[in-house]
Amino acid sequence: MNFKSLLKNDQLLSILHHVLTNATTKNKVSNVSINGEDYTYNQYSLLITMDLVIKYQIIINDETYHSYFLNKLDEITTNYENHQDLVIKGNGLLIDLVARKLDLDKNVVEDKKEIVKYIYDKYIVNGYCFHSFPRALKKNVEEEGLTQVIDYKELSDLKRINYIFEKHNYKNIISRNLKATSKAIYITDSPAMAYYYAFRSPEYLAELTSLSKYYKNIKQYDRNAFYEKDYNKCKSNLVSLCEHVNMTVKEENTVLKAFDKRWHSLNMSKSTPCIAFIKRSDLAKNSLTNINEIIESVDKVDLSILISKITDSKYPVIRRYSDINSLNLTVITMPSYREIKNNEFIKPEVKKEKNLITNMTREVYQEEKRQPRFNFKYAYSYGNASVLALFGLLSITLGMTLIIILKVIGG
Repeated sequence: MNFKSLLKNDQLLSILHHVLTNATTKNKVSNVSINGEDYTYNQYSLLITMDLVIKYQIIINDETYHSYFLNKLDEITTNYENHQDLVIKGNGLLIDLVARKLDLDKNVVEDKKEIVKYIYDKYIVNGYCFHSFPRALKKNVEEEGLTQVIDYKELSDLKRINYIFEKHNYKNIISRNLKATSKAIYITDSPAMAYYYAFRSPEYLAELTSLSKYYKNIKQYDRNAFYEKDYNKCKSNLVSLCEHVNMTVKEENTVLKAFDKRWHSLNMSKSTPCIAFIKRSDLAKNSLTNINEIIESVDKVDLSILISKITDSKYPVIRRYSDINSLNLTVITMPSYREIKNNEFIKPEVKKEKNLITNMTREVYQEEKRQPRFNFKYAYSYGNASVLALFGLLSITLGMTLIIILKVIGG
């Protein structure tokens, strides 16, 4: 899967930037609430747009169509009435691209069937599900796959934080299951949801620093601090939250120390979102029982509806209780929130040659050696998301089919 050339395309970055900062839509009200977190209209538009980008890559997977796709995507994201309209136009673009690739006529019944079959084969039979995580875990995931190993030092830090907040009646500040026996790997078949969680991975740091429902009790805080991976803003938010619940100095210091340890161990200030693409066939999610019915409906139902029935999320949360071999997944680094907001790609770090202790004192070197190391085996991201919370994210795409059908039949 050669996704990098598209994701590092300046035109795509410009489109995503426009979607996120579009002045004509940024003041629109979004009814979307995910995990108790209010999502702005433009942020949700960004998720829908990236959902389409990922689906395009899976279904078309041909660089010769990048220019056409990006030009059409620019038109769509510049002229859409609402989120429903954005989803519908996105589906229409996928249909158009498949018709072009296969040299088919979208108005001929037999050609319509071929379009549906092709999208089903690419997106479902040979398609992917997803797991999100921060970039610090990328090398380990690529080498060892997704594992169920738990970092007990991390777990201890999170329990300590949770305990302190619970003493002040702020229960489950970290929604993740903090039992040592909880080993599920959380996977989704929704590209939009995967990208959402990639932004806020690891979820416990996102909640702790800016995205918990408890931040609504504070008058002023930076709600995008974690998306932007801004250490100072995140820490400032956390200090405000600690003060709000009237922690003792000792309690606050304990919370901040644990936060610092987790933040630096994952190198969050330089982190970018990663998504592991996992073959649906490896998860036994590569078929639809009603596919023949969908194919035979092409002369009765609008093609956009039928495609939606294939590409809509069927498995928003999959709990996997066995490891996934690195050979069975592809890890993709996605555009970060900072890159999109600033309309500028983050330049990769220049690897420095390893030297002996020449640029630091021996005391500093020994202190660095004493610092706790993060166990990269535990590629956790999703948390214990409830069906209700997940429904908020998926309501537009899952509900689209029914809405279009009602319009078509005049209901």
